[in-house]
Amino acid sequence: MCGCVPSSGSSSAADRAPVQVSSEELITSQLFADSGLFTATELHISCENLANKDVLSKSDPFVVLYCRDKRSGQWTEAGRTEVIDNNLNPVFVKSIAVKYFFEERQPMRFEVYDVDDRNNLNNLKKQELIGTAEFMLHEVIRAKDQILRLPLSDKGKSAGTLKLHAEEVKEKLSSDIAHLTIECNGSTVSYPMLYRLFRSDGGSFFPVYQSEASRSTNGNILWHQVKIPAASLFRDDQSRQLRIELYEYSSKGSHKPVDAKDFQFSAVLDGFKLGTRFGTVVFKNVSVEKRASFLEYLFGGCQISLAIAIDFTGSNGDPDVPGSLHSMNMAKNQYIQAIRAIGETLQEYDSDKNIPVFGFGAKIPGIASTSHCFALNGNIFAPEVHTIDGVLNVYNKNMGKLQFSGPTNFAEIIRYFGDFAYWHVSNGLVFNYFVLLMITDGLITDMENTIDEIVRCSGLPMSIIITGVGDANFHDMDRLDSDTQPLFSKKLGKYAVRDIVQFVSFNKFAGNAQELARQTLAELPKQLVDYMTAMKIPSNAPIGMPSGPSFYTLKQNEFIGRFMNTGTVSYTHLRAHETGRNLVCRLLLEKKKKKKK
Repeated sequence: MCGCVPSSGSSSAADRAPVQVSSEELITSQLFADSGLFTATELHISCENLANKDVLSKSDPFVVLYCRDKRSGQWTEAGRTEVIDNNLNPVFVKSIAVKYFFEERQPMRFEVYDVDDRNNLNNLKKQELIGTAEFMLHEVIRAKDQILRLPLSDKGKSAGTLKLHAEEVKEKLSSDIAHLTIECNGSTVSYPMLYRLFRSDGGSFFPVYQSEASRSTNGNILWHQVKIPAASLFRDDQSRQLRIELYEYSSKGSHKPVDAKDFQFSAVLDGFKLGTRFGTVVFKNVSVEKRASFLEYLFGGCQISLAIAIDFTGSNGDPDVPGSLHSMNMAKNQYIQAIRAIGETLQEYDSDKNIPVFGFGAKIPGIASTSHCFALNGNIFAPEVHTIDGVLNVYNKNMGKLQFSGPTNFAEIIRYFGDFAYWHVSNGLVFNYFVLLMITDGLITDMENTIDEIVRCSGLPMSIIITGVGDANFHDMDRLDSDTQPLFSKKLGKYAVRDIVQFVSFNKFAGNAQELARQTLAELPKQLVDYMTAMKIPSNAPIGMPSGPSFYTLKQNEFIGRFMNTGTVSYTHLRAHETGRNLVCRLLLEKKKKKKK
């Protein structure tokens, strides 16, 4: 038990876009919680006198927290802050949620980085290390006022100080969202301004939101609308003391505080005003949106349906050769370990536990070309098997029949699965959510087509979990796991409406199935709730029944119609399985008979 709540990735620079704390991890962590009593805790982070790694400006720091698992001894990322530009004394808005176990020693490590490559924030090898510090979680819990200062070092040299402030989360948090818009009227300043919102707790104020910088227009400064979890802003207590601080924006990152005012959310009705030295702060469009939690959707009957796609490209190695990722030695087969660790968790939320299983990147006996989407049981019109044990049985039974090939293409399977999710939506089955688990050993070779399909599917009730096995470079996967900026499809000319991809490298958690499942499924609760909320689907929505033929029947009819009209079938998953080949042969014979007549 490392006691970490999984991170959802890094945020963009705080002075260029709004930054806020997320309470989703604290709300949903109980679903995958370890046994035992724990206290949910938020760690608020700031740094002082950081070593400067830039020559012409100051460092652009962010902080990553790791915890060490007591069973495996491995360090696992628990969370990271946003990036703050040009600042050697950053105060981060984004806190990191952890679980404190009284009876355990919980080793943790901070790493502070200077951003060198903004396009690859998730790849720490592309950034420059400023310094590190290790500590035990109980040290900050027992420290005076729960404040701990840790010296940072890099290769034995001092690199500054990291300040840590722990806050216990005592309440059972809701998923409600607070909405408000803040303006500053009658302002005479010419420079850009930004503001921060703080929440009080135990005599201290914790930052929970930082706005973008904005200039005065006709004496008014307008900022973007704020949407922030009520649990983060006022811990579901609207009478809690809050604070707004105004800052003079600096491109160098050291924003100058100019005024501060305290208030309570319960008093902030539309038109509520606070007088400041630089104008009147006005609160508008204030409301609290009731938002069901992940658990409430599950309790309401929402079905999570799992599908699995397995990479059979040649780079995996021959299963009969030692070192193959598809090793016949089941104890060394990472595909089996990943399927069992992740699948056994998800199947418990699927009422029938029927799981479609696909393969890609292989040649089927009798078919010369590579298939990028085929049913592992040989029937694309009925690709389901029962339970994870059924998945492993069909995997072991059919792996030897495949000729491993390539390249590694994702788009076709995502397209097929997206059609499956769309069919459910179009038939009124709104209380279903679909998870596609793709297990692969290498880089994607159809990246742009894959992005197109992900963007197309981002408005559907589905998530894609990609687990990388082996030692390949998975750098491009971070691009798909778009925590920092939405994916953009050049073909469709639009951005993804939400992030539906999560990537995890298997080797980071090898030997620790529970932590692999925890990290892999970390973003799923939020993705499901975001979709249901955006579509205004309540947590007690009627389950409903499908109308008309099933998805697989429609697909079969589609393929038959296409063949009869053109004489060809372009989908590789139709050509690359036994049922599809038999179907094509039967249709071909029928056409020949008609010609003879």
